[in-house]
Formats: sequence, C-alpha cells, structure tokens
Amino acid sequence: MKNIRTELKWAGIFSLMYLAWMFTEHLCGLHGRHIQYQQLVSTFILLPSLLIYVFAIREKKMKAFQGAITFRQAFKSGLLLTLFIVILSPVNQLITQGLIAPEYFENMREFAVSKQQMSAEEAASRLNTGAFIVQSIIGGLVTGAVFSALIALVIRSRK
Repeated sequence: MKNIRTELKWAGIFSLMYLAWMFTEHLCGLHGRHIQYQQLVSTFILLPSLLIYVFAIREKKMKAFQGAITFRQAFKSGLLLTLFIVILSPVNQLITQGLIAPEYFENMREFAVSKQQMSAEEAASRLNTGAFIVQSIIGGLVTGAVFSALIALVIRSRK
C-alpha cells in the first residue's frame, strides 16, 4: 500500500480538480444557456490534468526513487495513476450528473437535435450518463497512457 500512496493521493487530487472544473463549467452556464461552447471549453481540462500527472510522477521520482527514476518506473507510476483515475471516473460522472448538473444531458440532447447534429434517438442513446461513463473510462485510459509515456520521457533520469 505504501508504494502506491503517491498515485492514490494524486488520483484523489485529480478527482477533486475534475469536480471543481465541472462545477465551474456549470456556474458559467456551459451546461445550460452557453452549452454550445461546452465541448470547446472542456478540452482545456487537459492542461490541469497534464500538470497533475507531472506533479505525481515527479513526486514519485523524488520520494520513492530518491531522485533517480527510469522511464519504465515513471511510466508504470503514470499507468497506476491512470488506473486509479479511471476507477474513480464513474463516481465523478455520477456526482456531476446527479448533483452538479442534473440538467446537462437533457440540455445537450436538445442542443444536438436543434442543430441537427443528431436525431432524437441518437442523442438519447449517446448523450446519457452510461455512455459518458464508458467514454470517460476509454478516454481516461488513452489520455493517461499518452501522458504517462510523454512525462516518463521527460522526467526519467539520464545517466
């Protein structure tokens, strides 16, 4: 348990950051009257996400490996962080959809249909909590693996 403490801590920080981001989006009207900008604005969550990965792997390097970490060790730490983030993502989605923005999917479906981006049936099947949980798991795994590899390349110790 002690050897995964860093990744668990940063996965918790990631979850709090995600919920704060969703709450901020909601306050700014991105889940309602400004929903047309929500997808664009949401992509910017990648910046704090990347920083959390950097801080987590750097902390792992300093605390667990006394300042010297291989690519493999750094990548493994990033993948472990990704696993914990992905495990927490359904909880984050349920909190977001249940407490922060319960009207989000209804607004998204209405917007998609009104802009003729989807039929009502397609919107109903693609824009719901279950679909978003699956998307967050897949997206989290892919993004986490890419972040982990890139950060491991940069943070690894050179001989």
